[in-house]
Amino acid sequence: MTISYARLADAEPSPGARRLFWHVLSIGRVSRDEPERHAALDKAGAFLFRVCSGKGSLQVDGRVWRLAPGPRCWLIDLAKPRAYLPDAGQCVVTEGVRFGGPDLPLWLEALGGGGAFAFEASPRDFAALRAAQGRLASLVRRRAQGWEWDVHLELTRMLGWLLRARGVLPTPPPEPPAPVARVLNAVWASPRRRWRARDLAAVARVSYSVLREQFRAARRETLHDFLHRTRVDQARLLLGDPRLSVKEVARRLDFPSEYAFSHYFRYATGTSPSAFRRRSRP
Repeated sequence: MTISYARLADAEPSPGARRLFWHVLSIGRVSRDEPERHAALDKAGAFLFRVCSGKGSLQVDGRVWRLAPGPRCWLIDLAKPRAYLPDAGQCVVTEGVRFGGPDLPLWLEALGGGGAFAFEASPRDFAALRAAQGRLASLVRRRAQGWEWDVHLELTRMLGWLLRARGVLPTPPPEPPAPVARVLNAVWASPRRRWRARDLAAVARVSYSVLREQFRAARRETLHDFLHRTRVDQARLLLGDPRLSVKEVARRLDFPSEYAFSHYFRYATGTSPSAFRRRSRP
């Protein structure tokens, strides 16, 4: 009964790649004919893999998926406890990449926390995903000039195929009314600003009540929810920069104090800024 990492290669990203790019932490194959269990946060990043041979189960934080060869892959948040459980008499061989990046928690959230991705209806995407992993392995092995940027591009493409498999990328909505478009452009141009009702009404050139009605009709969400989501996303991005203290993040987001920001962030995400930063650290 063994678990073999003999065909798994570790990578050591540069500080710049860790801070700015998607980066590979390890890549290759693992074989197991006995249960392989991991505690939460025992490794950094996320793990994207497919099953080469064997059958079994994957358990992640109370959820269970069947493992078997075929046109599908699995994405795991390594901040959660997990176990690979081969069926009796089976040796499950997986091939995958463990990776990280400054926006990883946002991507995992957009992808529904990970899990299984089926490609039966899009075999070309699955073939492209496998080919991209082969190119990643070559980049990590050779480490030619500019290899970390090329790794970033490959991982970006791979995540794009996962978005498509999940149906996350929607059909572009129709053009919003001019007041709503003006507000969207203003908020996206200054996403860290604490936008107030009178400021938004001035940008939209209509009353705030009219703006709220038009925004909800055009965007299928309230203006308040949009502003809240934008601010939380900015907080996550800033917390991903290890050079910034929590106090500095609060200042950049125009909170009156570090305490006020921490309270806001915990209410919005269920975790403190410090805990979020520890979880996101490569």
